[in-house]
Amino acid sequence: MSDWIWLIACFIYASCAVAATKALGKKGALSSEGARKVLHVAVSLTAPVLAYGIDDPCLRLIGPAAFIIINAVMPHQERRTGLVLYPLSFLILAVCMDCGIISPSSFVSGCLAMGIGDAAAAAAGMRWGRHPLGSKSLEGSAAMLAVSFIIFMLSSHEPWHMALAIAAAAAAAEAVSPRGLDNLTVPVLSSFLVEVL
Repeated sequence: MSDWIWLIACFIYASCAVAATKALGKKGALSSEGARKVLHVAVSLTAPVLAYGIDDPCLRLIGPAAFIIINAVMPHQERRTGLVLYPLSFLILAVCMDCGIISPSSFVSGCLAMGIGDAAAAAAGMRWGRHPLGSKSLEGSAAMLAVSFIIFMLSSHEPWHMALAIAAAAAAAEAVSPRGLDNLTVPVLSSFLVEVL
């Protein structure tokens, strides 16, 4: 499949994910936080396509750059810091991958840890969170740790003890990052740790 077809497919997929989560949010099927987390998971699933499906480094940057701009110009009441920082993390990591600083598997691992791990943390924290950990919960951080551990084991082929250490770092970054900043700290930190450890 050509790079352009993969890029167009990613745009269609991401646009459908945005439309679906907005529709579910308006119908009351998802809270605004739930819709945002479902969207995070959906967007994170584009990482393997960006890493392995699109060969042209310039084309690989179009999607994240476009969503940074789209999210930055949204009406103020809808704008969230994370909506800009999440595609920015994809952009930063894609540039690092294209420059040979990180591998494709490190890129995918960091993006999936943020998208899926953070969603698991939010769901667990809202459902079972009883022990505060700053603005987060211990239960949410435990979910982030567990899900990130599985992601690092599957996507980076790290030995279990290294995957656990990286997952602990990702969970700590998610727990201590101010609102929205985890969209940048978790994927970037995770990707670089996968690369160097």
